[in-house]
Amino acid sequence: MAEEPRELQKSILRAAREGFAVKGFYGTSMEFITRSAGVSKGAVYWYYPGKWEIYKAVLSEEAERIKRIVIPPGLHLTLADALDFFLIRGEGLIDILAEDRLCRLLFIHLQLEAMRGREEMAEFVASLHGSITEDVIPLLERIFPEDILSSRGITHKSFMNMFISILYGIILNIDLTITRDEAKQNWRFFIKNVIGGITGEA
Repeated sequence: MAEEPRELQKSILRAAREGFAVKGFYGTSMEFITRSAGVSKGAVYWYYPGKWEIYKAVLSEEAERIKRIVIPPGLHLTLADALDFFLIRGEGLIDILAEDRLCRLLFIHLQLEAMRGREEMAEFVASLHGSITEDVIPLLERIFPEDILSSRGITHKSFMNMFISILYGIILNIDLTITRDEAKQNWRFFIKNVIGGITGEA
């Protein structure tokens, strides 16, 4: 019996995930979520005050899942490990997101609404980015001594933003302008030239 509430929540989030990915936040109704999850509105409102809270739960879960893939708990890296780590993690993420169209659509919809000036969406994007920064910056600081990056005119934060932008652009274009293999090739070229240039392995 103890498992039932968790399973109910999972059903709600699964249904919402599909709706938000395909229709976007504003195109997905609470009726769609309840009908797709096979639950009553009362059951949904028991766990979530409204659609916005469900949306944040879905996107936050996606962001955490991606972070766990890229930066598993207890990860310890040195500069010598950096090249292989970024190559392997990036290619793995490309594989996962190439097969998970809904995940990609979720973040595309979020970015579009933020760009359209939806204040709550822009704030949510900033919140997710802040959460990623909290986890990634300390890792980069351990791998890359500050003088290595500052000598190239960049900070750990700008370094992180560059990686996210490049990877996001590659993933966004899979099956549109590039194949999955081409996406991996682009990632390898970028990593070998950037990380390899820093570690002397280029």
